[in-house]
Amino acid sequence: MAINLIKGQRVEIESNLSRLVVEMGWKVNPNADPPYDLDASTFLLGNSGQIDNEADFVFYGSTNIIVINGETRPCSLDKSVIGSIDDPGDDHDDKGEGNEEIEVDLTKTSDSVKEILFTVSIYWDPTNINDPRRKYNFGQVRDAFIQIKNAVTGDVICRYDLDEDFSTDKGVEFGRLYRRGSEWKFQAVGEAHADGLEPICRKYASKFM
Repeated sequence: MAINLIKGQRVEIESNLSRLVVEMGWKVNPNADPPYDLDASTFLLGNSGQIDNEADFVFYGSTNIIVINGETRPCSLDKSVIGSIDDPGDDHDDKGEGNEEIEVDLTKTSDSVKEILFTVSIYWDPTNINDPRRKYNFGQVRDAFIQIKNAVTGDVICRYDLDEDFSTDKGVEFGRLYRRGSEWKFQAVGEAHADGLEPICRKYASKFM
């Protein structure tokens, strides 16, 4: 049975569970004008609390890629994290539902990686100060969640439903996997950032900005 978490709670990942799927989902207003897209990003952090290699920021614009079944997907340097395929259409269909799945293989994770952080942000064009999508925030996002699944069976291990008020924020740290000795644990985070992905990058990837 899946464990339901609240903000800050942690759960141990059983040692025999190494292949995981991290699913993040949400609902937006399908009638929004203009439509808007949410994107998942993953940071593989070292001892410093920062990424040690630019490829360990896995997102829709990653240059480190892998081809699986003919589909190009972003991946981390050690290929332990394989990002989702960005599909702007899935966030503003007639139901307004969106979700992204990230594959994680803990057996491939470099020893230098101490934490894998999962974030979601609302996309807008940072070069265009008049981009109308800048007006959107997580106040227009409903039913956001993150859940960890067994990649082999599809069973949900744990789930965190983000029910906090993020009405002034455009980016949120949903959750993190982190090492404690030889074990991995998952924590429900729920930390928000007003200006979307950029402040998250400044926090975890500053030397590459």
